[in-house]
Amino acid sequence: MSESDGIDDILDNGIRQSLMVASRIAETLARRRQEAQRQQEHQDIQVAHEARARVAAERTAAHAALAPVHNDQWWDKAQPADIATAHAVAEGWKDQDPTALHASEKIRQEVLARYGIDTHDVGPDTISLETRIQATSTGPRNQGNDDHQGQLAQATAWAAKHQPEFFADWQRRKNFTDTVDAERSAESELIRHWQTATGEAARPANADQVPAQAQDDHQVQLAQARAWAAEHDPDFFDDWKRRHGFADSVADEHRDERNLIQRWHNAVAQEDTRKAAIEHEKAMQLLAAARAEELRTQAKTLAPEMERHHVPEEYLANHELAKALQKAHNAKTPAAVTAADAEIQERMFLIGKDGINGPDIDQLRHETTANVNGVRDAHFKDPAFVQAAKEMHEARLLAEGGFKGTTFSAPEQRYEQAEKELFTRLEGLGRDIENRVTGNNNRLKDQGLKAETAPEAGYGSAEHHEKFADSLENTGANETQIRGRLAAARSEGTHPSSAVTPGKGATKARKSRRGATVGAERGKNGLSR
Repeated sequence: MSESDGIDDILDNGIRQSLMVASRIAETLARRRQEAQRQQEHQDIQVAHEARARVAAERTAAHAALAPVHNDQWWDKAQPADIATAHAVAEGWKDQDPTALHASEKIRQEVLARYGIDTHDVGPDTISLETRIQATSTGPRNQGNDDHQGQLAQATAWAAKHQPEFFADWQRRKNFTDTVDAERSAESELIRHWQTATGEAARPANADQVPAQAQDDHQVQLAQARAWAAEHDPDFFDDWKRRHGFADSVADEHRDERNLIQRWHNAVAQEDTRKAAIEHEKAMQLLAAARAEELRTQAKTLAPEMERHHVPEEYLANHELAKALQKAHNAKTPAAVTAADAEIQERMFLIGKDGINGPDIDQLRHETTANVNGVRDAHFKDPAFVQAAKEMHEARLLAEGGFKGTTFSAPEQRYEQAEKELFTRLEGLGRDIENRVTGNNNRLKDQGLKAETAPEAGYGSAEHHEKFADSLENTGANETQIRGRLAAARSEGTHPSSAVTPGKGATKARKSRRGATVGAERGKNGLSR
């Protein structure tokens, strides 16, 4: 063997060893990369799971808060704060949760009937609704409180300006009061001190209907803003006093004062919002605790049935399951027990599919729009429509799960009934369009607008067609439908109401055909019979 051959072997061995080392390094790096990816995937799954669990817990708490609104006895005893809290919860969840949507409509009906307030005008503003209900409930009795607040404002402004040391000491004592009665007593003390010092007689808050009222209001607010700034933002207040003291003109002084008042208003509004959030959270915790205690009591009563069907206590938060368990508990005959047991099994199956809180509105929207023509997002603001969509969803799951139901309540029959209700709700849109086209609009009649008896001389004119097109745009019809209706209207020589057959129903939404092809017609998520 030559000398060069030995060198080649050494080089080959070195290269081979280097490649092996590189391969091991690459393998180690690949394993580390895979491990990092697995850990990241695990973390993502964990985060998603925690997020779902948190949302589920929040929905359960919302259901607990809204459960009492369907009880008339609760409404007879509910305080304005209780109603406002329930309204806020319903408004916050009604776009995602069918139960909250149904509760929102119930709250609206009760508040409108009892207090004459439409919650649609209030929105999610808890404080506004509580204040309006309180004002409606108490009526003239609020006058005494208004007088007290007006006198307190005047006393505060006077003391801050003329006796700042006494006012500062009074503020400290007031801030350390422990009860509402003690705070009210401190306020009355200041009012009496002001009346004694100035000779002012007690008078209502609205007694000063004079041109100087605006200036008085400004001075009152300025005094309150100064007191607030001195206590909560002393550095800013010191700077403000220097600028205000060296103002070049009266206009500059007023501008500085308005800025201080605005700063005070903003701070008070933020503090009110923060306090409202804290109070809302406390109210939710109390409601959740009360609901938990109610479920524990209910679990003791239904213990035999729950043990027989292996029902966890937390499942009692599902209202339908709790009702089924109560039926089984109250059943007196074997047939009644069998029917109740079947319903419990169905509910347990549905909870396994959709969770304790059931499907959300997004899920129902996706399934319903895939299986029923003419469904729009606006329909899912109708509690009855959403309930029908939920019943269709549950009937489909039960049929797929092999449940037979009873002779009078098979999954196929439930599906048909829910489908019929859906089409009934959909017909409302067609009826609304028909009423607009024919002028047969009950709402306009109620307002005394006699659309049907309008002069026929202008019918068919360009102005009439333009107004007709504008009215169609508000019905939800698309551009093609509007053009078609306009073309039909231009071809008519008389008012369309003359061609309407009495008793004729609105145009129905298209249903899938009955028969052997029904399964194919419904789409992939429909119930095939």
